[in-house]
Amino acid sequence: MVVCVSGFALSSERGTPCHLMRAMAERVPVFYINPPHSYARACQQPSTDGEGLQVITPTLPTTFRFLPRRWRRWLVSLLSVPQVVRRIAPALHPPVVLWSYLGELTLPLRQALKAEILCYHRLDDYAVLLPKDRPLERAIEARADLLFVVSVPLQEQYARQGRKAILLPNGVDFAHFAQALREEVEVPKELASLPRPCIGFVGFVDPLWVDTELLIELARARPKWSVVIVGPTEKWRLPPNLPPNLHLLGARPYRLIPNYLKGMDVCLVPFKANAVSQAASPLKLYEYLAAGRAVVSAPVPDLAFLGSVVWCARSLDEFLSTIEEALPLAHDPRERQRRLDVAAQHSWQQRAQIALEWIEKALMNSSKQGF
Repeated sequence: MVVCVSGFALSSERGTPCHLMRAMAERVPVFYINPPHSYARACQQPSTDGEGLQVITPTLPTTFRFLPRRWRRWLVSLLSVPQVVRRIAPALHPPVVLWSYLGELTLPLRQALKAEILCYHRLDDYAVLLPKDRPLERAIEARADLLFVVSVPLQEQYARQGRKAILLPNGVDFAHFAQALREEVEVPKELASLPRPCIGFVGFVDPLWVDTELLIELARARPKWSVVIVGPTEKWRLPPNLPPNLHLLGARPYRLIPNYLKGMDVCLVPFKANAVSQAASPLKLYEYLAAGRAVVSAPVPDLAFLGSVVWCARSLDEFLSTIEEALPLAHDPRERQRRLDVAAQHSWQQRAQIALEWIEKALMNSSKQGF
């Protein structure tokens, strides 16, 4: 049994924790613990997510935001842990493996559930991204039996501390994104009506990660291209006088992303060269490839094992020239198949299998019965 403690509520659009736990639930029972919510918000959370995956949302009378951080965590734990234990107890089947994504309930639940193995899956360099949560992360790291990381730079950080970390990059729901190649899948009218070629970015536009200036300058430099952004832009303070060929379509439902990808010729991973992005594993990189799209990316760690199916660019001039190089091959059947072949090797099912194999080894080494 795997109990996942996450800082993200289960949702198709919230990335790695949800995708990996769904894949893991195809093999072993999984309980996904949402962050505690107030009564009003908790009633909107699902209690199941398909066979094998149960969702638990601890409910609180209030969020206790008015309390100091340390007191709030203590009180949230005091009220939440018994709820989780009661829900899990009827199905409790040792060995219990606790899988953490920097969830506040991680350590209290390990003790309450008597978990044999604690796994910490580090998705970002939180020392840079979320410095306020660093004490919590240190406490989880110190007690973790297995450390999983999404990138080589994070793996190297642990190596310098004398600890072994297992590389487990992000993956892709291959079947979902490969829908972009089906004839019956329609490109949305708002995208189909734009002049070609269409150069696209799909994802959350956070200027901490995404080089928004690069996207603007790409559009200015190539006025005949349609540069399209599909995703939330709330964190982006939009400058005046955006080029008319830069199209901000906003967030779209996860189920429709393959439709939008089908209408794009070249897709971008325009990440900034900073500590945050260099420790990341971009989900969109795998999703673009699974949709058969040509991809031009800033240098991110994942490029090292994706081979020649992704073009790499570091500057505006390089992005412009590389996109122009990619366009003639964007819809070439052989090149598209190469992308699909690579993407198929990075499914969430494959990632789940690797994680469960390491857990089995850890259980055997601790003389505990495996799953």
